[in-house]
Amino acid sequence: MKNSRAAFFIASACLLAAPAFAQITGGSCSASNLSGAYTLSLSGRAISSAGSFAGSFQGVGTITFDGVSNVTLTGTVNTNLATGKTFTYSGTYTLPSNCLGTITLTTGSTATFSLVVWSSGQRYLLAGSDATYIYTANGTNIKPAACATSTLSGPYSFDASGFTVSGTAQTGSADESGVLQFDGQGNVTASYTQTAGGTAAASLSSTGTYSLGSNCLGSATLMDSNGRSNALTFAVNGLYGGTLVLIDANSQFVRDGSAETAATNPTQSIANVASNVVNYTPAGSVFELYGVGLATGETQASTVPLQTTLRTTTVTVYSSAAPNGELAPLYYVDTGQIDAQMPWDVPAGTVATVIVKNGTATSNAAAVYVPAAGPGISVYSNNRAVVVNKDGSVNSATDAAAVGDEVVAYFTGGGAVNASGTLTTGHASPSGLSPITEYPSGSYSVTVGGQTAQVAYIGLTPGSVGLYQVNFFVPQIAKGTYPLVITIAGQASNSPVMTVSN
Repeated sequence: MKNSRAAFFIASACLLAAPAFAQITGGSCSASNLSGAYTLSLSGRAISSAGSFAGSFQGVGTITFDGVSNVTLTGTVNTNLATGKTFTYSGTYTLPSNCLGTITLTTGSTATFSLVVWSSGQRYLLAGSDATYIYTANGTNIKPAACATSTLSGPYSFDASGFTVSGTAQTGSADESGVLQFDGQGNVTASYTQTAGGTAAASLSSTGTYSLGSNCLGSATLMDSNGRSNALTFAVNGLYGGTLVLIDANSQFVRDGSAETAATNPTQSIANVASNVVNYTPAGSVFELYGVGLATGETQASTVPLQTTLRTTTVTVYSSAAPNGELAPLYYVDTGQIDAQMPWDVPAGTVATVIVKNGTATSNAAAVYVPAAGPGISVYSNNRAVVVNKDGSVNSATDAAAVGDEVVAYFTGGGAVNASGTLTTGHASPSGLSPITEYPSGSYSVTVGGQTAQVAYIGLTPGSVGLYQVNFFVPQIAKGTYPLVITIAGQASNSPVMTVSN
């Protein structure tokens, strides 16, 4: 019996050892996981034949994958030999199911890299070399849908590391850390400490100007307190532009690093007034803006057309349609909040810039991405949707809607409409029906508890300013309280609840 049991355990061990590479997994990688533009922070070191450190490469820009096999790297690089040089490299990439792939560059460079991908293709790492440098790189596609100079506003904490140079020779290493202060309008200041090997730390300051393109790549020129001109190049990432990867150079120091917003990015203080979702206010809809010192007190609009000044407060919106700015109609102002209408002429898919003026005080500039659609359902009480029942009552736990009833839900952020008359910012909507432009193509939906409802009308509420409505029939669903969701052009609303009786 002992021998039989021993034989059994030996056999079992062999059986267990066979599937050595088996794993429980939630998925695998492929080339299609990498698609579109990602930020690129690329660093290299030149090593001499004797094995000594001979030079440095610090680049920032974008890396673009086509989702199949082609890749292109573009950006700006600083080395100990020259600064501010642009580069474009292209080649091919592979990404097997284990998420460990390769990049082979054939144009502009002959570097080869190992490629590591994670977060379902949102992030990557590179390591590789060419005839001159040994490289590492990283980046992400988590970035704003589009950028403008106003995307950078407020303080950003930063640090950077690099090398001191004399001519083309590297003479040592140095680091710096501090705060970059952007005003959202193209001006930047910096206060920081710089530490070089063998010398005492020095406190410096810089002032200059910056710009940021729609592709979220930017640059700045700053003059420091030692009289040296510093050229800063950076790429913006993070959903709201809260993070930078950067390179910086002057005649004596090249360095690379990163910066992180030291407080909430002002972009995150502008949202759909109903859903409170950032970057979710199309043209014509209502946005809320938070800050400090925005008004001398609380005032609400009492007439239509809406005024563009309440107390001493105005809000100016700059866009490609109004590069010199236009005043936004105001619903409400208080010291910490403003509700206003996004002008009808702001193009969809662009970044607008918002500046508040309270008397003689002018705020920093803040960016807001203006989508084609971004529905936000109006809410009251404890996350209840503003839905008017068939009998005219407001839907509630005690005033429910019956299955099959036509009810009306109110929202903002519906986007462009087929207007029945002239649309003027701040004025009441035309008296006729003005359905959203997606109607009746079907690129919208309404669900109650996940059940699709038949829509009778979705568009502007006649006689209102910035308000939309959807008339729909309560779907076949059991008695209860359910989330209501409106989706337009692929953008889903918040999900407040309504009650169904039977």
